[in-house]
Amino acid sequence: MILVDTGPLVALCDARDGLHTRATADFRSLARRRLVVCEPVLTETCFHLTHSVHRRRLRAIIDEFGMQSVDVDDDHAFWLAVCDWLIKYTDHDPDWADGCLAVLSGYDTRLKVWTYDGEFRTTWRRPDGSAIPLALKP
Repeated sequence: MILVDTGPLVALCDARDGLHTRATADFRSLARRRLVVCEPVLTETCFHLTHSVHRRRLRAIIDEFGMQSVDVDDDHAFWLAVCDWLIKYTDHDPDWADGCLAVLSGYDTRLKVWTYDGEFRTTWRRPDGSAIPLALKP
């Protein structure tokens, strides 16, 4: 399963984004895999996609490829783990979505993260200290 980050979603939906061409090619290579997304990533994506045409593209991607939600609602322990992770990496300025991706990848070891944020490769780790598995090589 591929856990999608905000950067690739924004780049897929906005042709003016500097990573659009790369995201489109990466998406083609990952489209046969099961793509999942967490709510904080969708929230952040919609914040960046302010035009209705971009939000329609997001909707089409979610629908056409059957992208599913990773459900963590009402999981007290999960939210505390994300808070702890954010505190640990405060000096690197992660946001809530970053923390959710890192912690989710530790909760479900089948998940690989599709991201363009270099910190996932160089700095950030799962709560247990292991590397966050990435869907694509840099």
